Amino acid sequence: MTIKVIGLQWYWKYEYSDFVSETGESIEFESYIIPDDLLEEGQLRLLDTDTSIVVPVDTHIRFIVTGGDVIHSFTVPSLGFKVDATPGRLLQISTIIQREGRFYGQCSEICGVAHSEMPITIEAVSLPKFLDWLNEQ
Repeated sequence: MTIKVIGLQWYWKYEYSDFVSETGESIEFESYIIPDDLLEEGQLRLLDTDTSIVVPVDTHIRFIVTGGDVIHSFTVPSLGFKVDATPGRLLQISTIIQREGRFYGQCSEICGVAHSEMPITIEAVSLPKFLDWLNEQ
């Protein structure tokens, strides 16, 4: 499974190009930080996002990473990866997540004034839940 990650000032864009709808469109969405005044009970300040990367467990996942404007860094410490999102370059990193859960990261490159407002949320779910998520998209 391949997910393209694009770092932009100051949010992330994700493309699931392996999954194409009947109209020929792939799944794409942007992910922004949840502002402090909109946080709900249990959400993490500066880490939770309005949309998460959703992936199935026990699946080989390849992230293709690039930048759209300046250098960003796609970093998720609990999954053990950090890769720069450099404009004009495609870098890749792979992982297999073996347990369900939420994994958090942030841009770890000083990319501008709102650098601290680029969190990453990855939600690893069972295959049936992932297929349900795909059908909703």
